[in-house]
Amino acid sequence: MSLPVSLRGLMAERPVLGTFLKIPRFEIVDVLALSGFDFVVCDYEHSQMSVGDGCDVVRAGRARGLPVLVRVPALDRGDVNRLLEAGAAGIRLARGSGAAAGELRKLVSYPPLGTLSVSLAQPAADDGMGVSLAGHFERSNSTVLAVGQFETADYGDGIDAAMAALDVAFIGPVDLSVDLGTPGELDSAPMRAAAETIEADYAWQATGK
Repeated sequence: MSLPVSLRGLMAERPVLGTFLKIPRFEIVDVLALSGFDFVVCDYEHSQMSVGDGCDVVRAGRARGLPVLVRVPALDRGDVNRLLEAGAAGIRLARGSGAAAGELRKLVSYPPLGTLSVSLAQPAADDGMGVSLAGHFERSNSTVLAVGQFETADYGDGIDAAMAALDVAFIGPVDLSVDLGTPGELDSAPMRAAAETIEADYAWQATGK
């Protein structure tokens, strides 16, 4: 049994480079993998993809050794479950907040860390061939990423709580600039201040992970 490429493992070794994918074609996944990207973000928020399309992208990336994160506009337990069972490297939630990040962590993790539904009859568990339930839990919980995207000025109900639940944090600059009242001004003083706050908190939280 060959294990899929772990994006978490790559991140522990070096900076990683990724890009967005909005068109669910396996040929595009092939080209991105051959171009040397470390991961792709399947954009289920700003595209016309269905969750089935997202699962197809994930499976294509897995076959090519290209980890796929999936950006979702909101947390739907069923969608998250299907995407992770297809083999997604993690779930990227738009408009991060403390409560949402905590819920994301639960949805992407198996017990005792979370509430992800249990089955071995699925691709991420190699359909139960050569892996025990405990082994699958351990592998998934140690590799799947909870990813947040900060796009609002108040960061919901607390940036500290959000960062504590996340493995990776992104800044959504366009939405954040709109929420700050400076739409499209990505180098404005309010944008720089917000970005510095987010980056400083992430750096502080990361020292304990």
